Amino acid sequence: MKRRSIPLMTSPLGFASLRGMALVLALGCGTLAGCASLGVGGEPIEVQLVSLTPLPSTAFEHRLRVDLRLRNPNNRAYQIEGLRFLLDVNGLRLASGVSSESATLPRLGEVVVPVTTTTSLLDLVNQIVAFGQQPQPRFEYDLRGKIFLAGLWGSLPFQRQGSDKDLSPRPRAS
Repeated sequence: MKRRSIPLMTSPLGFASLRGMALVLALGCGTLAGCASLGVGGEPIEVQLVSLTPLPSTAFEHRLRVDLRLRNPNNRAYQIEGLRFLLDVNGLRLASGVSSESATLPRLGEVVVPVTTTTSLLDLVNQIVAFGQQPQPRFEYDLRGKIFLAGLWGSLPFQRQGSDKDLSPRPRAS
């Protein structure tokens, strides 16, 4: 009886399937280890609303300058190429913004990034009406978006919720 050999299945690159899978796994693990050593996947960057400043506007579109403080709790600096975000106040959309301004976020440091945002007349009217209907005026915000990093690192999502208590100056200790 003649012995028949079973051919190995090969990938388009010509590797036997087990060898090809081992190579892909090894490359994947090496890539993940490289990302971890560069600090990607560390603690998230903290984003805080610092101020809202009205800018010259038109009747139907209002512009605001929004200052965002980016705080880096990681032991690696980040080169930021821009960001985008949505800002809701008291559960209603107030503004959205994008910035292509570059900044360096130092390791274990912070930077304030100014962003010019727009809001529609309807969004602004909704905010005024909702604010006037509150028995006790409050300012609660939800800030969410992405920070775009230089190079191949892509983007980092962020979300921050806060209130007017976060924005008020704190009394200094004597």
